[in-house]
Amino acid sequence: ECEFMHLQQYPHAHLVNKANPRGTAGPCCTPTKMSPINMLYFNRKEQIIYGKIPSMVVDHCGCS
Repeated sequence: ECEFMHLQQYPHAHLVNKANPRGTAGPCCTPTKMSPINMLYFNRKEQIIYGKIPSMVVDHCGCS
C-alpha cells in the first residue's frame, strides 16, 4: 500500500487530489518499469510468428 506522502513526488497526482480530495482514490501502486514478453502467435495468414510484445512484464512498482 502506498503512503499519502508519495503524492508529493508526483505533481499530477498531487493536483488531482487537491482539486477533489473526496473524489480520488488516493495514492496507488503503479508500474514504473516494464519489459517486453516473448511469444509465439498466429498472424492473419495463419503463419506462426515469434515476436516481442512491449510493456507486458512489470519489473518495478511505485506509488502514484
